[in-house]
Amino acid sequence: MSRPTPRLVPAALGPLVALALVGCGSSSPSASQLQARATPICKLAARRMSAIPAPTLPSGGARFLSQGIAALGPELAQLRRLGSAGDYGDALGATAAELHALRSTLRGLRAGNDPVVAIKTLAQELSPIEVRADGDWHSLGVPACASL
Repeated sequence: MSRPTPRLVPAALGPLVALALVGCGSSSPSASQLQARATPICKLAARRMSAIPAPTLPSGGARFLSQGIAALGPELAQLRRLGSAGDYGDALGATAAELHALRSTLRGLRAGNDPVVAIKTLAQELSPIEVRADGDWHSLGVPACASL
């Protein structure tokens, strides 16, 4: 029986924090402003998500994903105030793809999909997206958002 690894699912949830940057505000922050403002927000999100225990049974996958998504509320609100996407659109695009995959998996689990198959499929789908998102956030100098 397989279960999500502690790094995989929380790491996939974390970049969803940055999705809030899409289309919000009227101007783009500079690179240094983005780094200074987003880093503490993402670090807080990482601490909150790391406090969510990984499920010990496959049946806990939906609850785990749901808790992870719910834990990001305050961080999303803060990141919305940073400004529009500007030069970090690539990172946000990867984040949007991760968010889509997570929400889709959660919907499937709630609809009764096999949790083992769902989590394995999610892991395969997220792997290349995470690599891209991590690279994008690192290139922007915001590794805290990549490691979520």
